[in-house]
Amino acid sequence: MKNYIFKVGVSIVVDDQDHRIVHLTADGLAHLVAASTGAITVTSTTELQKQYQSGHLRFLNEATNIGDPAQSRLGRPLSTFPDRVRGKALRKKKYLDMLLVRGPIVSTPAVLAPLIQECARELNDSHPPSPISVYRWARSVSRAGGDNRALIDRFDRRGGGSRLPLSSLNLLQQSIDSIYMTRERASANDVYSDLRYRVDRENEFRSEREKVPMPSLSTVHRAIHSRDAYDVSVHRRGKRVANINFRTSGAGVHVEQILERVEIDHSPLDLFVIDERTNLPLGRPTVTVALDRYSRMPVGMHVGFQGPSVHAVLRCYPDLQHDWPCHGKIRELVCDNGLEFHSDELKRVAFELGMIVTFCPKRQPWFKGAVERFLKTLNFQFAHALPGTSFARWFHREDYDPQEQALITYDQLLHVLTRWIVDVYAHSLHRGIKTTPHEKWVTGAERFPPALPSSIEDIDITIGETHTRTLSHQGIELDNLRYNDPALLQIRSKHGPRVKVDVISYFDDISRIAVIDPDTKIPFIVPALDQDYATALTREQHRLLCARARETGKGLVDQSALAQAKSEIRALVSEFALSKSQRQRQRSAAWRGIGTEAADIFVAPTETARTKPETQRNKLFPAVPVSELPKLTALLLEGSPNGKVRP
Repeated sequence: MKNYIFKVGVSIVVDDQDHRIVHLTADGLAHLVAASTGAITVTSTTELQKQYQSGHLRFLNEATNIGDPAQSRLGRPLSTFPDRVRGKALRKKKYLDMLLVRGPIVSTPAVLAPLIQECARELNDSHPPSPISVYRWARSVSRAGGDNRALIDRFDRRGGGSRLPLSSLNLLQQSIDSIYMTRERASANDVYSDLRYRVDRENEFRSEREKVPMPSLSTVHRAIHSRDAYDVSVHRRGKRVANINFRTSGAGVHVEQILERVEIDHSPLDLFVIDERTNLPLGRPTVTVALDRYSRMPVGMHVGFQGPSVHAVLRCYPDLQHDWPCHGKIRELVCDNGLEFHSDELKRVAFELGMIVTFCPKRQPWFKGAVERFLKTLNFQFAHALPGTSFARWFHREDYDPQEQALITYDQLLHVLTRWIVDVYAHSLHRGIKTTPHEKWVTGAERFPPALPSSIEDIDITIGETHTRTLSHQGIELDNLRYNDPALLQIRSKHGPRVKVDVISYFDDISRIAVIDPDTKIPFIVPALDQDYATALTREQHRLLCARARETGKGLVDQSALAQAKSEIRALVSEFALSKSQRQRQRSAAWRGIGTEAADIFVAPTETARTKPETQRNKLFPAVPVSELPKLTALLLEGSPNGKVRP
């Protein structure tokens, strides 16, 4: 490589600013002139040496600076050349080194030839170089500033240009631009056909001597491959896809503690779940996962058939406060642009919990890549190992019918999934964090203990849905249910017989609501009057019952109409559960509360499962116990979970 010294006229770069040394004093001071501003700086050569050692100073190659291609090519390392080229360069250097020991290299053949013969005998070289060749080698090294890479033969730069005339090349580029560089993604053969048409049309009125030659198909391929790959991708697939394919992945977002950044997303699980009553496939449940970026631990998870919704998002949060090691308040929640994440309820919950909600740019999922990667791991390492998996792509199934092979009920899925997260994923080495997620969380919690709300009841109230209702002597009516309590009398006594109050309802329990005191702004619990009806009933189930009662022309909904609606819907749900349509079976699962904490209120206690028609399944097998699930027997039977998990 080229050698440099601090002398007058040398250009240097100090902290990305170009300077030139214009004067050196006897006491070791250097006068520098900035190339951009002309400002003069005085420093010592000792300080310049320190900056060079620290990497803040480098010498500027003047030949490279003026754009001399013959000199700029010298930056290529010797190790990147073929063995034959490297051997010839090393041979040249040996001759020059041996000749320099004998004195300066001169251009006189009579003086140089005997010295070359002596070197050849020492090197045992039967074909020594000529004096003029040796002189040219020495001159090349001198002109390169002592850089021995000037001795390397650049055979890679040899070769002529295209043998085709400019007219043929222009037609070829026109065909590539109009045929290949389009969103229809035509092939090279299509370009070749279009080029032949253009050449024939161009030669139609030309003489034989002036005809444009037709390029070969190989020439067409070479011309296409010489195009810039990014430019080709932009024209054929669009700028967004091109930016994705040619993006540069860095280290990602830097976080220093647990719960500093939590990423959340939904995804259908690649697994068909069967109905415990009918043994028919319900479909693929939707998994909502909240993942801690620092430790890669899933801090919340919800599995259900309701699809992405704000309810699923908020159901993910209460589990953070239970016995699962992950607990505490989230500082930043990162999500995509789904409608459920833009809801007012999530904004309110984030405000009350002191949580920042960050939205990723549209169609750029890598901004929350940790949870995206976890969902892929969940499907590939967990769901794809269970009977009834749908695989990642439908064509991967081949002759495998996931609905025929489905054996796992919803309850079994929750059990197996919990064991996989607790015993497998949390204690497996994670390549990104160089340790296990469980160990990363534990050490992070020791350094920065998670913050907790005052009580679990505060979280229940916070994640509830807010409404404004009128309080009267009948209490509060919400979704055709009345709620009353003696504590409400104090509010009416102070504010009048009818007063507007804010109430909070719960997604999975309509047996109670929380009423916000107008004066103290503190919520308190008010039970439903009809506890026999409301107990273990979700709001979604209740609204379905109300809608059914209205459809049957019962007029104003009352408890008798709701009781009759229950009986009618029980038959409807059973019909949907046995339907051939997967969409109707999923709707049945959502109505029955599968994926929530509510009871199945649409099934009579004595009702038994009906047998699937023989055309769909030769034999109806009962749901297998967890211990018999293939590939997970050892996992499920060896020991207890390492962490306590709510059943």
